[in-house]
Amino acid sequence: MRRVVAMDAAGMAVVGVIYLAAASPLGELFGPGTFLVAVVGAAMLLAGVGIAVVARLRPLPAGAVRGVIGGGAFWILLSLAALALDWLTLTTTGLVWTWLQILPVAVFASLQTLALRAHLRAG
Repeated sequence: MRRVVAMDAAGMAVVGVIYLAAASPLGELFGPGTFLVAVVGAAMLLAGVGIAVVARLRPLPAGAVRGVIGGGAFWILLSLAALALDWLTLTTTGLVWTWLQILPVAVFASLQTLALRAHLRAG
């Protein structure tokens, strides 16, 4: 379980840094502009750091893992709402990227849920 949470943290932080470092070109490529990409990048970096803190806790608290899973579910729902309600002015690339970025979040949330269930069953 710890490994899956740590991998989630690393991925989130890396993408956050990339969004921050390339906010201007990504804002143009995806459509919403530099400011929103930078804000999302900062949020992802902070979330990645927070998830990394959770991954280092000993023992790894089930409630903290549930919080990480809930954060992933919130991100998925927020992304779907943004797409469905057309909150952002996305280019075609931005639309595709938004759909694609939902996938790893869903995979990590699913893996974390399975790992947490196994951990709780094991006692």
